[in-house]
Amino acid sequence: MRRIVHLVDDLSPGGVTRFLDYVRGSDDMAALGSHSVLQVDGGFSRPPVLDADVIVSHVVLSWRNLPFFLGLRARYASVPIVHMEHSYSPAFVRTEVRAPARFRTMMTVSLSLFDGVVTISTAQRDWLVRFARLAPEKAVLIPPCVDLDRFLEVQAASGSVRRIGALGRLDRQKGFDILIQAFRQARLTDAELHIFGDGAERSTLVALAEGDPRIVFHGHVDDPVGAVASVDALAMPSRREPYGLVALEAMAAGRPLLVSRADGLIDHAAGGALAVDRLTVEDWAAALSEFTTTDHTARVARARALAKSAAARFVDGWRRLLEGL
Repeated sequence: MRRIVHLVDDLSPGGVTRFLDYVRGSDDMAALGSHSVLQVDGGFSRPPVLDADVIVSHVVLSWRNLPFFLGLRARYASVPIVHMEHSYSPAFVRTEVRAPARFRTMMTVSLSLFDGVVTISTAQRDWLVRFARLAPEKAVLIPPCVDLDRFLEVQAASGSVRRIGALGRLDRQKGFDILIQAFRQARLTDAELHIFGDGAERSTLVALAEGDPRIVFHGHVDDPVGAVASVDALAMPSRREPYGLVALEAMAAGRPLLVSRADGLIDHAAGGALAVDRLTVEDWAAALSEFTTTDHTARVARARALAKSAAARFVDGWRRLLEGL
C-alpha cells in the first residue's frame, strides 16, 4: 500500500481542511494509497520524520516557509514531493501583492523544489507556467473535490429565480459588497438576497444593505447543503478565486450560478455557470436583472451532470499523478 503523507500548516476550518477530510474519507482515494495528514510549523522548523512513499505539501508558499521546503527536499531527496497550490492566482497578485517581482522569485524558487505541482484551475495552471516559470510537465491540473452526495440529493431548482444566495466568508475577496449594491440598484422588487457566512466585512456589508428588508444576513451556517437548498440560485462575484468549491456544490445541487470571471471561476463558466464580464455594480445589476428572468433548465442539467462526475475525474487525476511519480 502506497503511503501518502499530506503536510499542512493551517488546519482551521476552510477549503483546505474540507478537501483533506474528503481525501481521507474517500474509498476511491483509499484505493490509491493510505492518506495521513500532519500539521507542521513551516518556517525554520525541522522537517518531521516521515514514513512516506509520497509527500504532498499543502503548506503556503512564502519566503518564511522557504527554509522548511529546502530542509524537506534535502531530508527526503529520494522521495517524490508534490505541492498542491490552494491559494495563489493571477487575481491574487493583482489585488494583494505589492512587489510582484519579489513574489515571483519566491514562487519560482519554491516550486522548483517539487517533483510535481497540482494546480486547481486552468487559469492557475497557465499562470504558474507563465509567471513562476513552472515547467509545464510538472503542472498537473486536478480540480479539487469534496463530498457532494448530499448536494446531489437536493431537488434541482426550477422556474424563475426569486431567492438569490451568496455563501462564504464575509471578506472583501468574495465581492459581496458589489453584489449587495448591484442587487439594490437592479430594483428586483420580487427578489431576495440571502447571505450565508460571517467575517470581518459583516458590519460594512450590513451598512451597504441600509436595512433593505429583501437582504437577509444569516451568519455562519453549519449546514451548507441546507443553505444552498433554501435558495433558487447562487451568486459569486469574487475578486479572486483560485477554484471556488461553492460553485461546484451549487452545480451539484442543481442551482443556477452567476459568477465573476476571476481565476478558476472561468472554468465553472465553461461548465454551465453564467459569467459577468466586468466586476462593477452596473454590470452586476444588469446581469442580476437578466439572471432572474432567464430559463436555466438546460444549463443546470449540464452543470449537474458535470458535478456528478467530479469525484471520478478527481480520483483519476490523482491516479495518473501518482503513477507518473
